[in-house]
Amino acid sequence: MTATPNPSANLDPFAMFQAPPMPAAEPAGMPPGPPPAFAQGPVLAADLPEILSGANPLAMAANPLLNLIPQIRVMAQHPDPAQLRNYLVEQVQLFERRAREVPLPQETVIGARYALCTALDETAAKTPWGGGGAWSRHSLLVTFHNETWGGEKFFQVLARLVQDPKKHIDLIELMAVCIALGFEGRFGVVDNGRTQLDTLRRRLVEIIAGVHGELHRPLSLHWQGAQSDQRAKWGFLPLWITVGATLLVLVAIFFLYSFLLADKSSNVFSTIAGIRMPKAQAVAVKPAAPVNRFAQFLEPEIREGLVTVRDEADRSVVILRGDGLFDSGSTEVKSRYIPVLARVSDALNTVPGAVLVTGYTDNVPIRTVRFPSNFELSQARADVVRRIVDERLTVRNRTRAEGRADSDPVAPNDSAENKSRNRRVEVTLLVSPQERDRELNAATSAKQ
Repeated sequence: MTATPNPSANLDPFAMFQAPPMPAAEPAGMPPGPPPAFAQGPVLAADLPEILSGANPLAMAANPLLNLIPQIRVMAQHPDPAQLRNYLVEQVQLFERRAREVPLPQETVIGARYALCTALDETAAKTPWGGGGAWSRHSLLVTFHNETWGGEKFFQVLARLVQDPKKHIDLIELMAVCIALGFEGRFGVVDNGRTQLDTLRRRLVEIIAGVHGELHRPLSLHWQGAQSDQRAKWGFLPLWITVGATLLVLVAIFFLYSFLLADKSSNVFSTIAGIRMPKAQAVAVKPAAPVNRFAQFLEPEIREGLVTVRDEADRSVVILRGDGLFDSGSTEVKSRYIPVLARVSDALNTVPGAVLVTGYTDNVPIRTVRFPSNFELSQARADVVRRIVDERLTVRNRTRAEGRADSDPVAPNDSAENKSRNRRVEVTLLVSPQERDRELNAATSAKQ
């Protein structure tokens, strides 16, 4: 949904993330309504008396919501998630009133609201009662910002804020607290995301310390015990330490050479895959009757834009867009596409013949421990789709998979849209000659 235009968009760096205005909130100073049923029994931190301390007024206003994050994370079950959501909506609105009474700039309040909604949504979505998409359909981010997932934009906004840390220090600190409380966003779904997030945390500590000056001293200046006069003496290292260090060095060398080999071999693979046999002069023949092998069977999926089908005389190709099938850099099929692959298997069960599953990528290189190049990524994705399709086939082991990386693009890799089209998985049915002749005879008889 397109955000409502904001007259102060030039002054507000978060204007592009604003949702349409919310209904008028309760007058400032009015106490929030009674806590919902889930708060009965153990008292939630959001219902405790406020602790007005600290130098960050934005974090003080957000304290009740921040305190709820670890409590929601450990809830194994919840009797009424909808009531919890309504309670959180009230708390977010109460936070906005508190922040504006400080007063804090409008763009800071909006950015803080976006960060808090994103962190709370992720925490609830990871619980047994909020997972499986149940929470995301009615999340806080949808309510306040008309967005379903903020795991990417959270860090985009943070990257913009740290360009002027003195101006945005309150919001930077609040987002750092969200990360410290376990928010991962996009780093929870990418390879090596935990390491990247740890690096980001350390960088935020440096930025905040650079604004506030020297970090706070320890609570106790003399917490260390008396130092022994005896100096540690080096003895012989145990054998297991030597063996472990040697193994670490060997593993590091292995991965180094693996990356180097992938870098050198990618060009070779691309050259081999790009070799094309010279086209022979084809003899003009009468066009065969059109074949409607899978297009009609998969018509609902085609209409929804989930697949594209190309029926030819000797084959049928089902094309699945990789952006809908997988997350970036991942080989786990999204739950939405499991029923689609089941329908593809059902279609394959109606026609005999070998099945080839081919994975493709765009021309943007990938360099990870798991996938040293796009060939490994495309092969892994093809293997995953092949296994899912093969499990439902009545005749097993008629499938095989191969990865071709960016060797056969359907469009030039010169724009984001074209690159998205090139990231795909194709399921190709190779029709046997006997079945092809039978279909042609049936089509000819139907014309007569």
